[in-house]
Amino acid sequence: MVVEAYLEARARLAGVLGNLISLARETDETTATIETLQNLSRSLLEPLLFVVVGEVKAGKSSLLNALFGQEFCKVDVLPATDKIYVFKYADADRDVPVSDHLTERYRPIEFLKNFNIVDTPGTNTIVATHQEITTSYVPLADLIVFVFSVVNPWAASAWEFLRLLGNRWKKNIVFVLQQADLRSPDEVQVIIKHLDQTILQILGSSCPIFAVSAKKALRAKLESVPADNELWQESNFAALENWISKTVTQSEQRGGKLHSTAQTGQVVANSIQAKLQGALEVLKSDQEKLGHIRRSLESRKDQTLRQVGGFIREMEMAYDTCREHGEKLLEERLGFVQTFKMIFSGGKWEKDFQDQVEADVKAKIQSKIEQALGLLETDLRGIWQDLQERVQLHFEADTKRQVRPALPSFISQRGIILQKLQLTLLEQMSDAKIKQQLQSWFGETARWLRVPVGVAAAGGIFTIIAALAHAAVLDVTGTVAGLAALSGTLYAVFRRRHILREYRLRMDEKRQELSEAVDAQLRHAITAFYHEVATAFAPLETFCEAEAHRLVPLKDRADQIERALIEFKGATYSSP
Repeated sequence: MVVEAYLEARARLAGVLGNLISLARETDETTATIETLQNLSRSLLEPLLFVVVGEVKAGKSSLLNALFGQEFCKVDVLPATDKIYVFKYADADRDVPVSDHLTERYRPIEFLKNFNIVDTPGTNTIVATHQEITTSYVPLADLIVFVFSVVNPWAASAWEFLRLLGNRWKKNIVFVLQQADLRSPDEVQVIIKHLDQTILQILGSSCPIFAVSAKKALRAKLESVPADNELWQESNFAALENWISKTVTQSEQRGGKLHSTAQTGQVVANSIQAKLQGALEVLKSDQEKLGHIRRSLESRKDQTLRQVGGFIREMEMAYDTCREHGEKLLEERLGFVQTFKMIFSGGKWEKDFQDQVEADVKAKIQSKIEQALGLLETDLRGIWQDLQERVQLHFEADTKRQVRPALPSFISQRGIILQKLQLTLLEQMSDAKIKQQLQSWFGETARWLRVPVGVAAAGGIFTIIAALAHAAVLDVTGTVAGLAALSGTLYAVFRRRHILREYRLRMDEKRQELSEAVDAQLRHAITAFYHEVATAFAPLETFCEAEAHRLVPLKDRADQIERALIEFKGATYSSP
């Protein structure tokens, strides 16, 4: 079929444009840009326009049938009047009179989707209505075919019409000498020479001339004979079809239009590429910055956790001081006179001893814990401040300096997420928020301390009770009771070292429990803090991952489209 190269190229370009339109929608291109691409795509589908002129009985209809391999123009059926017939595609047959001299014939013939055929009346009747043809069709024609019959090639009316066209519409004109099989090859060459001289005289330059037999070409096509078949070879039709295909494909109007459309598409594709690349570069930069912040936070977390060890050691030292003070009190109580009095004090000594130890523990250990929490508060507040400065320096300032093109939706979403991050950091830096968080994180530690301090202080008391109760708490009266109390006192004085050692061991056990509990609670609180910090950055990280997952395939598609358009422009069907 004629102009197959052009139709294939057009279909290929239309496919690329369709992909580009889809990509433009997905990347939020402007409505104007998308409409431009859609108009370009629609314009590509405009049918090629062939105008055929020649005298009555010159073989115009036969030529058209042979060109398209189908008898859509009935030979010798169309009346020899001054009417112009324009063949177009439709789902059903219908004729639409446009004027007294023009009728549009719609036919459900597949090739008419790509071609509009203007079949003119004989040139001997066309002069009177030449205005309709020269103004409506010739300026838009992709190909003008002048048909001469080999039987009567000297008709003057065709040359009159060619003079009407003149150099103004000199474009893709081809001259066809029809029914060439009715003359000998020598006679055909003489006629071709005459036609060439006349064309040169009228137009000032030569035009291609083909001598063909349209009937033989149509028979060959309808019978689907191979290209080397004698019937097809005798028609001399291949040279005409090849010239039409090459000329229309590479014409300034059609080939130039393809090239221009591809060029416009490439400009849009390049713009989308740049925006996608800009967004991906921002994402990569954001992810690198987030990675740096993550590593920095991990380092700060390790540093904060190491501080816990120092706090625990200071607390243990304070605890040991309390224990030593308790031992001195207990040692004083275990003298002969004090021990004897304790037996008859009714338990008051227990409360006094416990109050003294607990007061000592509270004064020293809890002050150490409060000091540690104060240092942690200062440290953690500094972390929030540092993070806010980092965000302002690396993210907000970078956005303001942004010169790379990027997708509007990407920039908008990123800006919203950064604003939320900034608000989170500001909120976390407030005194009320810090204290609320510390109370939440370290509240369990404070609650736990109230239990072991009392237990540890009472540890020595239970040891004493156990030692004294063995000898002193007897259900006796009178002299026996006195002797029992004296015996218990002597026993307690005698066992003082053992009692002090037991007290020390019990206090050490409680110190270990206290240290482990406080250490666990502090580490849990610090871990919770850094988890909350990480949570503040989670939306930005999630956005970066999701956008990278979305944009990378879009960028690959943009690259593929751009490569396809470059290849298209570099192909042989572009304008010479």
